[in-house]
Amino acid sequence: MAGGRERVLRRRISSVQNTKKITRAMELIAATRVVKAQQRARAAKPYAEQITSVIENLAAGGAEVDHPLLRRAEKVERVGVVVISSDRGLAGPYNTTVIRAAERQVQNARSEGADYALIVIGKKA
Repeated sequence: MAGGRERVLRRRISSVQNTKKITRAMELIAATRVVKAQQRARAAKPYAEQITSVIENLAAGGAEVDHPLLRRAEKVERVGVVVISSDRGLAGPYNTTVIRAAERQVQNARSEGADYALIVIGKKA
């Protein structure tokens, strides 16, 4: 009888170890995808900055366009932070990275004396 229990326990241990290996592999894949997405975002940042600069120059260039989104605010009074996390686990460091970035934005808003609103999407946030 003890031999049967031991066999069941060994199978269970083996099963848990195999699940652990699969989970680790999935985490590594997710982490790689997040890193690639971050690299693409960093690569696109100069283009976004240049487009913003062009729009600001057009707005400041004397064109008769008066739109609130084209004016630079003298003092930021309220900031909205949208946090999009995953609904499930196995997302690697994605959720941690997103939450840390949101915390930095909230700290920046606080340091500038601005009120902030959090909009949270996803179960893991």
